[in-house]
Amino acid sequence: MKNTLLKNWNFRRILYLIGGVWMTVQGLIDATWWISVFGLYFMSMAIFQFGCASGNCSIPQPKNKFNKTNSTTP
Repeated sequence: MKNTLLKNWNFRRILYLIGGVWMTVQGLIDATWWISVFGLYFMSMAIFQFGCASGNCSIPQPKNKFNKTNSTTP
């Protein structure tokens, strides 16, 4: 748990944390509680490293540059 909180911070996790804090604070100031709920969700994604904040939403790139099905063999 300590490793999850303190290590592997990347730009996406920091962005989710800043956005979540901003949404939560704005929701509390404006008394729109449903925005605060979304902010807390994004903050928890960044803090506990799940969902897209951990990089699980990216599409893996192929290992080879060339596609083997399009190769021309005589």
